[in-house]
Amino acid sequence: MSATAPALDTRIYRHASGLSDGNLALATSAPDPVDEQTFFAGFVRTPRVVAGGLLALADIAGTDFRQARTDLARGRDPVVTGDGERLRFEALSTCGGLYGRLDLTAAELDGATVRRGTTNVDINPPLYESLTRVGGEDPLRMSVGEEGLAVSTLDGKVVEKRVPLPARWLRGLAEVAAHALPMDPRLEIRSGRAVALLAEMSARTARQARWLLPAGSGWRSTTRPVPGAVCVVDGFRLSVLRPLLPLAQTLTLYAPPITGAPAQVSGWVLDFGTARFTLLLSTAVSQGFAGDGQLLTDLGSGSADADAEALDARLAVDPVIDRASVAALTGWDAARATSALAALATAGQVGYDVAEASSFHRPLPYRADLVAALHPRLAAARILTTTGGMVVTAAGIEVTSGGSTYLVHRRGDEHACTCAWWAEHQGRRGPCKHVVAVVIGQTGQQGE
Repeated sequence: MSATAPALDTRIYRHASGLSDGNLALATSAPDPVDEQTFFAGFVRTPRVVAGGLLALADIAGTDFRQARTDLARGRDPVVTGDGERLRFEALSTCGGLYGRLDLTAAELDGATVRRGTTNVDINPPLYESLTRVGGEDPLRMSVGEEGLAVSTLDGKVVEKRVPLPARWLRGLAEVAAHALPMDPRLEIRSGRAVALLAEMSARTARQARWLLPAGSGWRSTTRPVPGAVCVVDGFRLSVLRPLLPLAQTLTLYAPPITGAPAQVSGWVLDFGTARFTLLLSTAVSQGFAGDGQLLTDLGSGSADADAEALDARLAVDPVIDRASVAALTGWDAARATSALAALATAGQVGYDVAEASSFHRPLPYRADLVAALHPRLAAARILTTTGGMVVTAAGIEVTSGGSTYLVHRRGDEHACTCAWWAEHQGRRGPCKHVVAVVIGQTGQQGE
C-alpha cells in the first residue's frame, strides 16, 4: 500500500457473520470494491512444495491423533488468508492438538498481486488426489477468493467452495497464537539430518516427554527439562512433516522458556526458501489448544475490546506487526498492547509467526460479542463480578461461586486460587474463572 493510502480500509461483506450449531459462518472481505471476490490468482514457483504443504494441512485437518485415524470421507478444511503480500494456509487437527501453517511469500507467488481477504475451504478427495500427482516441473495455478479455492494442475481444474469455519477453530487459533508468542529458536538442523530426528521422535513408542538440546551439528535428548531445550510429547504427530523434508532447506525448532511444567508446546518450522511450513505440537495428544485459556487474563483486563477495535484499524494498513510496534504506534504500554492483541486473537483476527517473531493479520470479521460465548470461563467470570461475591481480605480476595468460597492470592508474579481447577492444572491451562473475575474487578472492566 502506498504512503498516501488512507488509514482505514473500507470492507464490504455480502452477509452478516453468525454463530450457529457450533459453526461460525464467516462473511469474508476484500478491501477492493472492484474485485472483492478474488484476492489471489496466479502460478506458484515451486509446485511440489505448495502441493506437499496443502496435502500436509489436509492430513492435519482430517486426523484425530488421539485415535491415529484420518477420515478420508470428509473434507479437510484450511483457512486461507491473503494479506497484501503473501498467502497463508492454516489448519488444526480434528483433535485440536496439532496446528499447521503454509506461508507462501511474494517470491513463491511469482510476483502476482495478492489482495487482502480470508476464506475457509475443504480439500476434498478430488483435489487431494490431484495434488499427490504434482511433479517438480508441473505447473500449479491457484485462485483464492471469497467463494473458495480453485487449483489447476495437469489433471485439470478443481474448485472447492467456501465452507463454515468450526467455532472450535476460533478458540484453537487464538490459543495457538498465545502459545507461540514466547517461543524462540532453539535448534536448527539441515533437512538431511532432520530425517533421523523425525524418525526418532515420531516413533509411536515415544509417548513420554522428551527434551531436545543442540549437540554439535545435531542434537541430544533427555527425559528432564533443561534450559534451552525443546519438549516433544507424542512425537508420532510429527509424521505429517516427513513428505516435506526432502524439499526443505532447514528445520528449526522453537520453544518457550522452561517453566518447570511436565510438558511444553513446541514449534517446528521447515524453510523452503520461498515458502515455510510451521507445525505446533500441543503438550500431549489428549490436550487440544482450544481448552487452554492462556489468553483469558489478558481478555479480562483493561480496555481490551475497545483497544482491539483501534488496533484492528491499524492492522488494516500493516498486516504484520509486533508488540513493540503496537506500543510505538499507540503509546500503550506492553501489557495494554498484549491485551489488545489477545482480544483480536480470540476473534481470529491475528496469528503469530514464530519465524518472523511477529503477529499477522487474519481479517475475519471481528465480533467482540462472540468472545464470551466462545470462552465459558470468561463469561462466568464476568457474571461473578456483578454478583458482589468478592471480598478483599489480608490473605487475598475471597470469591464466592456456586455456594463455595475460594481464595485468590498472589504467588510470585501471578495469581493462584484454592479451587479444584487450579489445583489440577496449576495455571498450565490458563486461569480459573475466579482469577479472571479478580483481574476484571481490579481493572474495572465489566464487559458486555
